[in-house]
Amino acid sequence: MNIANIKCRLCGCDATLVKSDLLYLKKFNANLYQCTYCKMLQLDFVNWLDFAYSESISITDTGLVQRNIMLAKRVLVLLSVINLKNLFPVFLYRIFKKYLKIFAAKSIKPFKSKILDFGGGYGLLVRLLRDAGFDAYWNDLYTENLLAKGFEKNSGYYEVLLSFEVLEHLENPKFELDKIFKEFSPNFFITSTLSYGNEVPNENWWYYSFETGQHITFYNQETFKVIASIYGYHYFSVDETFHIFSKQKINKELIRFYVQRSDFFYDTFARKYNSLTLTDHDRMLERIKLS
Repeated sequence: MNIANIKCRLCGCDATLVKSDLLYLKKFNANLYQCTYCKMLQLDFVNWLDFAYSESISITDTGLVQRNIMLAKRVLVLLSVINLKNLFPVFLYRIFKKYLKIFAAKSIKPFKSKILDFGGGYGLLVRLLRDAGFDAYWNDLYTENLLAKGFEKNSGYYEVLLSFEVLEHLENPKFELDKIFKEFSPNFFITSTLSYGNEVPNENWWYYSFETGQHITFYNQETFKVIASIYGYHYFSVDETFHIFSKQKINKELIRFYVQRSDFFYDTFARKYNSLTLTDHDRMLERIKLS
């Protein structure tokens, strides 16, 4: 049965039916609704998640490793310039890009605060970040930590929360976002999910992921603005996939310039950090000895 309206699971406003009888996993039907206020797209009667998550990481996610390498580079560049002052108009940065490596090498300082990967999957990103020199930790209720064992979430404050390719999986986004913004209350929440633009995508949009049944909630720029408003954060998107929430205003154009060119700046910025690979190895040896 198609219901004309449901309550949005993010903001509580009315969500209207925009697509009906979508087929997931070749046997489950669902309807798609769009919130009239925050524009979040959401499914009704999602009753197949036990089937969809028989393995928490879908076999279709062949880009997992490549994506995590790319995201690790973006995080390093982003956090290295997060507090950098914009001394010149951004268009001058574009013109003199090659000289910025010299400038950046002298002006940036390594980011030292604790980072939590919320929904960290197998732990690949945490391992990559620790290898790069970040004090990063893992948290995921639904996936086994294979690659960042010993660096699970612990006590203390996390200045940065990362949550990459997680938001689209949330059946109850308000519950999880309350946890992120109210319980953890990070200075920076950095997330990735493919935003859908101004119009509801047609059924050929690959991000619906009908074959896996794992993507059930979709966001656009209006949704992110509402999230920022609900929790009292500033917000902007670097591109259609990479989104940043911050307690304080940050220089959007400067950060966008650097992050979009992470491949260019990564090696220069990475030299500012000391890898934790060997020190982590020693810590784990000591843990084994004491066990």
